[in-house]
Amino acid sequence: MNQWLKLALSSLAIAVVAVSGVITMPATPAVANEEAASETAAPTIIHGARNSSSWVGADANGALYWSEDQGTTWASANFGLTKSGVSSIVWTGSQFLATSYFEAARSSDGKSWTRFMLPLGSAFDPGNLISDAEFFRSGSMTVEQIQAFLQQRNPDCREGFVCMKDYTETTFSRDQTVLCNAYEGAENETAAQILHKVSAACGVSVEALLVLIQKEQSLVTLSAPSAIRFERATGYACPDTAPCDSQFFGFYNQVYNAAKQFKRYSNPPGTSRFFTWFPVGQTVPVRLHPNASCGTRPVAIKNQATAGLYYYTPYTPNDIALVNLASVGDSCSAYGNRNFWRVYNYWFSPTKDFRTMATTRDGVTMVVDRDGTIATSSNLTSWQRIGSAPGSSSSNNVSEFGQTSGGNYAILMADGTAFESSDGVAWNPLTVQATEVNQDIVIRHSVRSGDTVWAISRANGVSVSAVVAENSLPRGGALIRVGQVLTITKKGVVRTVDSPVILDPSIVIAAGSTRDADAENAPSDESQTPAEGESTETDTRADSEESTESSEETPSESIEDTSETPLPALEPIVSQTQTNDVVYSVARGDTLIRIAFRNNTTVSRLVADNNIRNPNRIIIGQRLKVGVSETTMTYHRGQEGDTLTRISERRSVPLDRLLTLNADRTATTAINVGDLIRLS
Repeated sequence: MNQWLKLALSSLAIAVVAVSGVITMPATPAVANEEAASETAAPTIIHGARNSSSWVGADANGALYWSEDQGTTWASANFGLTKSGVSSIVWTGSQFLATSYFEAARSSDGKSWTRFMLPLGSAFDPGNLISDAEFFRSGSMTVEQIQAFLQQRNPDCREGFVCMKDYTETTFSRDQTVLCNAYEGAENETAAQILHKVSAACGVSVEALLVLIQKEQSLVTLSAPSAIRFERATGYACPDTAPCDSQFFGFYNQVYNAAKQFKRYSNPPGTSRFFTWFPVGQTVPVRLHPNASCGTRPVAIKNQATAGLYYYTPYTPNDIALVNLASVGDSCSAYGNRNFWRVYNYWFSPTKDFRTMATTRDGVTMVVDRDGTIATSSNLTSWQRIGSAPGSSSSNNVSEFGQTSGGNYAILMADGTAFESSDGVAWNPLTVQATEVNQDIVIRHSVRSGDTVWAISRANGVSVSAVVAENSLPRGGALIRVGQVLTITKKGVVRTVDSPVILDPSIVIAAGSTRDADAENAPSDESQTPAEGESTETDTRADSEESTESSEETPSESIEDTSETPLPALEPIVSQTQTNDVVYSVARGDTLIRIAFRNNTTVSRLVADNNIRNPNRIIIGQRLKVGVSETTMTYHRGQEGDTLTRISERRSVPLDRLLTLNADRTATTAINVGDLIRLS
């Protein structure tokens, strides 16, 4: 794949997908919307924001609505972020912003929306661009599903051009090989049919092939593609250092040979072990750019799919290419594998435990995702990743984001720490009021195949004898049955945090409850939005047709809670930290010195913690305490009318995750006030 061609294509793809947006939904006439709204059931709005004339809201499915009577009646915008749902809506002073996982939408009036990609998401791991399970799937989408996807991504093809959704080609048959099963050719096969049949023959997922085509030639979204792009659809046999090999030209040729090549990279039986320089499980240097002077970066290759992507495009992004995730970096930036990861997550990543929050200060909108990634924009068109939330990690996510009473950006972390910043780069600690109460926490565990009382007790940080006694288990717990429910009571300290974070001033509905924004001690609207007459940067392409509104907001005199039974305001998240022993089983050849070294401890600590009388005598299979691990769990304290379904919507935690963490409950089981429902 020619690197310079790919750079140009990547920039064009960014313009189509990330800058100008890929779908703009026109609003229907107001009268028609009002009639439709009156004929359908009123939506349940769980997130909402306002400007001086309108409210915009989203339901639990991510469908968007607008209201011109302060939320009394809602009209559908016929648009939504329904793949993962909406996690926040704010008014930035010139546009509404609705955020979701890896994507967002903007609108000047709440009626016509433009979808775009947010430069957020789970942290980029150069050694795990995609899992093997996601990449190597045979026939992962039906022809109908592929065709619908192509239509969704590119609904409007320019007159005189053939887009991928309309492309056809007569294919020829191929015999079975050690890499792919046989392919039976046919006349006038559509792109969707070719992709499905190649995926079924070669065992590479349709999703991966679609993303490969997009990152190489932007064919999925281009509304005016040239014939050359179809000739070189996947960039196969187009090396960076030489012209493309014309014998492999043609859409069908390109897709089939690319899929076959990804199978070849794994050196399957019947082939030679040629591809060995990106070995799975090892750390190897990967070049940053075709220009060798740009250097390399060590990458720990974690699976075969990622190794294959590096054989296909042997470069990893440098730091600036990751900061400007949806844009260009510098002269040593390469974008192929970054764009594959980015587009795949945007298009096909399954619903994840996520939350993207937003607020606007001094004309700059900042978004923060659950993982702590921070990005900013002054026009909702050009975004820049500027860093991460202080202290963020896989075990310490962002719980709340907004502003302080003084108008700075503010973040509350899962561990109860909070920080404020004037620019999103330098963060200072905030004082957090917290209370700690000794409380018994009861967990119900449903026994699964392979469970033992010892494993269950260890996982929950209690003794075997305590589990046996609490559940009156016979034979010392040696006999438990699959499906049996065990209760485990733990003594702990429950820490409740009084958050110093105030939601964005434009938010009127958060997590399902209506909020009186004027009554809160929040910065005034005037301090958060441009002054009257001040213009924002002009959006390009799809945005150029959007209407603009006055940037000055006038707070309404009062905000009514229009719901018949308003939800109670969310209480602060409850967190509990528990400490568990880390246990090591002695193996043949072990010594205390070796065990201590492996587990970052000392021999004297091992002797003391395990009451070892003779340090020179340990037994194979002997279980030794080699340290402690600390786990922080977060809980929702039950409120009137709560169910797991409602908590899922209000806390932005997937329902299936809540059901897993709270195995004794169902989605509709009533929850008593004060019950602790585990969130993480």
